[in-house]
Amino acid sequence: MFFWLFSVPGLAVVPITSLFVIRQDTDDSGGCATYLPLPLETWLSESRALVNSGLQALADAQDPSAAEHAVARRYLQSYFRATDNVDAVTLVQGETSSHRATFINQTSDQIADSLNAVKKFLDGQPTDLLETPHLYCNDKWLTKLRRTDIAWDKQGYEVMKVLPGGSMAPMIIEEVPAYQRFLWKENSKGKLVENKKFVPYWSDDLSEYIFDQNYGGKTYCTDAKRNLAATQEQTSASTITLCPSSFTNPNGADGLGSVTPITGQSIHDVLPRSATLYHELFHLVMGPDDTPDITYSWSDQQKTLATKGTRIADGYDETWEQLFRRNPETYVFFSVGYWYFQQTQWSNAANERWSFQSGVAELVAI
Repeated sequence: MFFWLFSVPGLAVVPITSLFVIRQDTDDSGGCATYLPLPLETWLSESRALVNSGLQALADAQDPSAAEHAVARRYLQSYFRATDNVDAVTLVQGETSSHRATFINQTSDQIADSLNAVKKFLDGQPTDLLETPHLYCNDKWLTKLRRTDIAWDKQGYEVMKVLPGGSMAPMIIEEVPAYQRFLWKENSKGKLVENKKFVPYWSDDLSEYIFDQNYGGKTYCTDAKRNLAATQEQTSASTITLCPSSFTNPNGADGLGSVTPITGQSIHDVLPRSATLYHELFHLVMGPDDTPDITYSWSDQQKTLATKGTRIADGYDETWEQLFRRNPETYVFFSVGYWYFQQTQWSNAANERWSFQSGVAELVAI
């Protein structure tokens, strides 16, 4: 038996400016003035709808009396390789039905934990975040520096070091012990050498550094139009950065449900632009390290699951199936797909719904 949180009676809808620290009066330095209240409040509302749909899918899959039970099971199997029907899952060598049932229960709990963590944040409930996160609407809140620039502390003062003769001198960024894990690495001979993958960025807003790629002299948001958003937790307060391109993304629908489903339509074709924020919320509440971006492609995910889902993934100690259960975009596909299945406005009969249970739209009976 599984228990999932859906809502807290009497809980007021929390505005986005209460969930995040946001520069509301300007677009400079990461400000969001142009996007407040809309579309950001709409994106927040649609994210709430999506997380509720994901949780409802889990509940329906566990309730044999629900009319949606069979379809919900198909969603869990298709998107996460998890189902409450042991007979519907092929057993691997040495595995019993009892073992598989235990695994399925644990997998469903893992999915529920991820969805509930996002829901708690959206409802304004306490989370594991130590400080209120910051939301930026461009990456101009960061200034790219050189590793040999003088280091500053949170008060804006130069970080000092003691020289052999006892005098004091400013320390450069690459010398600060806390930053050496980003700027140095061991070579094959065990010698410390420059890690050229990362360069320092300074935030006046947070008075802290982050370390990221150089992007060929550009920045994350200007490097490529495909870069829509990023979440990081190197600073005391975690941050989400929405690139300007996320608000005009031509591959995203104007809103959740703004695209009418038709037979054979890909799940990609109905993803709303708000899915970018929904995706980043999983990085935010679960941590970027625990939510690797394995793929943004539904077809790539399905191909991988079909050909090597139970194999250990290169560079990880988990199978591909396990990794996709931590992949934020998988939750986007799952939640948007089940939200469409819950709608009745496109059905011609009371027992018909549009479903993306296989990643493409089809009219199914319930």
